[in-house]
Amino acid sequence: MKGMKRSSFRNVMLVVLLVLIGGAVFLFFRCQGLEDQIIARQGNLIRLKQELENASRLNIALTELDQLTINEQTATQLDILRHLGLQQSKLDFAIQSRDVRNIGGTSLYVYGVQVSGPIAYPAALTLCDRLQSTNKIHIESIQLQPDGQRRKNMVNFTLTGNIYGLVKNEAGANG
Repeated sequence: MKGMKRSSFRNVMLVVLLVLIGGAVFLFFRCQGLEDQIIARQGNLIRLKQELENASRLNIALTELDQLTINEQTATQLDILRHLGLQQSKLDFAIQSRDVRNIGGTSLYVYGVQVSGPIAYPAALTLCDRLQSTNKIHIESIQLQPDGQRRKNMVNFTLTGNIYGLVKNEAGANG
């Protein structure tokens, strides 16, 4: 640096300083652009996680709905008894009515059903509790009357309620 004059050295330093400032400005704006991309991708990630959670909740709700309703395409009396867990019961079962309600773009089938017959009083209470807890039947009324034949602990049991059915596709029909 002996041969360099002060003005030349100053000019070189100014050029180096300008190059460094220019590089710093370039890096600053480049980093800002990358930061904006990161923020946008984080927003997309949050949105996609929310969509996944919503889809998961919807799947759980549809599975629960599928379990609470019968498949209208295969709605035989035996299917309804299986749905309620009464296929082994000796109680009488009757479908009293069938109504179709259009809700949005879906048809909801409402079956009015009656389960009746002589049963032991504790078994009647257990059956009522079990049917109520499954939510597969909307119980409208329960009648317990003394058995006319004077059998011990026996009552004439009558339960009326509604069972709901939907037209289900084959992949989702397991209820």
